[in-house]
Amino acid sequence: MKVNTKVRYGLRSILQIADNYGGDPVPISTISESQEISNKYLEQVVGTLRKSGLILSRKGVRGGYTLARDPEDINLWEVITALDNQTVLVDCVDDPQVCDRSDDCLTRSIWTLLSRRMQEFWQSFTLADLLKTMREAGDMKLQQLSDLEKNLEKS
Repeated sequence: MKVNTKVRYGLRSILQIADNYGGDPVPISTISESQEISNKYLEQVVGTLRKSGLILSRKGVRGGYTLARDPEDINLWEVITALDNQTVLVDCVDDPQVCDRSDDCLTRSIWTLLSRRMQEFWQSFTLADLLKTMREAGDMKLQQLSDLEKNLEKS
């Protein structure tokens, strides 16, 4: 599985929205500026997150985006699958009919197991987990998720 730009930007955006959970909605212009994502592309990303039910939008002067649920109740797999429908490593994992050899393929079981383990891994982290790690790391900007990755690898 290759994490595409939409997933990376979507995760950064929803983390910023989650960081303000319980407060005022986060304007798209604020996310765009702090995450260095073009407004036009960001509108597509947050639109997808909104349609999936992960975030809510409020229009008007004090408008913006808020989480639809508590950060503890949103796992990373939900964010990833909302933004990318290609989450399996090999097409035959979800659709055995795409390959004539899927019934007796020696490697299909490995791809299936690995896909399942990846899903379990991503489901094991919530937005709250990432926010906690970020806060423990200090005053960190959300676009610098490489440091966060290092902290997650230690745990």
